Amino acid sequence: MKYLFFFILCITFAILPVYSQDKKEEDRSKKIEVGAWLGASNPMPGTPSQEVLDTSLGFGIFGRIPWPYFFYTEVGGMYSVYLSQTERALTTIPIYAALAYQLPIDLPIKFFLKAGGGSAYTVARPANTARWNPMMYGGFEASFIAGRKVRIGIRLDYNKIIETNLDVPAIYRFPLQSTADDPRLFRPNEYRLRDADFFHFGLMVSLLI
Repeated sequence: MKYLFFFILCITFAILPVYSQDKKEEDRSKKIEVGAWLGASNPMPGTPSQEVLDTSLGFGIFGRIPWPYFFYTEVGGMYSVYLSQTERALTTIPIYAALAYQLPIDLPIKFFLKAGGGSAYTVARPANTARWNPMMYGGFEASFIAGRKVRIGIRLDYNKIIETNLDVPAIYRFPLQSTADDPRLFRPNEYRLRDADFFHFGLMVSLLI
């Protein structure tokens, strides 16, 4: 019996450092995070947005709260200004909330899948329309913790800004043009409501607090 007790004691002391290290790694990553990213903001290829708007530089901020196991709640915002070869331009400020899932892969680099939604404030020129539109959000992240307090990585964010739920403005349903109307904008037969798709690819850094 005493040999059995001695054997169990040895196994316990052998496993304890490994368990403590794994627990330490898990506890180190399971903290509230605040961070930012900077990178390319792009209209989705093959969409009407990509035909008229150019790639731009965008940035965003985000915060992440851990759940038990591999889940996180992430909230954030982005800012991008898309120009073109014409007078057209679009400013987007998406605000989102998402559920993030960390893939249970035992590697120094951690992978996150994200899905959620929110709202995007859009300003379209030359029409100068400004409004909030509903938005769908998806994302992917590959990152690692450097030291104790900093996470570094890359991230891919997808925004689908929804406009097809709106009604066509009355001025385009009843084509009565006045001398005050801009002839570049008054084209009732060409007016279409379309959803806009964008993706952002950037470098990120966050602080674990």
